[in-house]
Amino acid sequence: MEQVEGFVVLLDISGYTRFVRSHNLRHIPVLGTRFRVTSEAHAEEVVTDLLETLINATSDLLRPEKLEGDAVLFTAVPENPSDFAQQLVTKLQTIFAVFQDRIHQIAFCSTCLCDCCSQMTQLKVKAIVHHGPFLIKKVAGFREIAGQEIIRAHRLLKNTIDSDQYLLLTDSVNTLAKASSIIPIESHQEEDPDLGSTTVWVHYPELDEIEEKAPTESYLKRYSKMHEFFDQERDRDALIPAAK
Repeated sequence: MEQVEGFVVLLDISGYTRFVRSHNLRHIPVLGTRFRVTSEAHAEEVVTDLLETLINATSDLLRPEKLEGDAVLFTAVPENPSDFAQQLVTKLQTIFAVFQDRIHQIAFCSTCLCDCCSQMTQLKVKAIVHHGPFLIKKVAGFREIAGQEIIRAHRLLKNTIDSDQYLLLTDSVNTLAKASSIIPIESHQEEDPDLGSTTVWVHYPELDEIEEKAPTESYLKRYSKMHEFFDQERDRDALIPAAK
């Protein structure tokens, strides 16, 4: 077991629960069941693709530790925390556009009649960034991170911020990065019954709402691309590093 001082980052897809549960046709006998199964499978495939996009967009700075349903947990233990914090804040402010662009790229999925494919544009992303001590340990050969500050980062996902899309920095990260010189941020206070008060700094990305654009390809072409997207076999072993 090793104790380190580093960064903990959670990238969470907002709207995931509504996304996988929206089945308007589920009460129709036979047909409803078929649409429910298809919609659930497509929802998982779309969310997995978007998680891959987030991992690839941050792989030069962050180590993905594990997938947590609709979120990815990352860590980093840099030699120079201040310089790294500035790089990290600069990088993370771009992931919102990357995420949105990916939804545009797979817009051909809307040719599918299931609920999830028609509601992809409602998905957003939240980023939680914290800096502090945590433990790295091995459990049955798997790398695991633990400690109070890991709990704090996860608790901050359940916050009082009235938005589905933001970058949240704890006070420690804001101090290291001097984030106000990089991005516009607002101070906010979060209370936890176990961990007490945590000062956070929130950045709201300025992005245009995703709008449906007139398709430039024929329906048959988009339908074919949709089937190829959902039928493809993905190599997800590369997403999470092997235990060392």
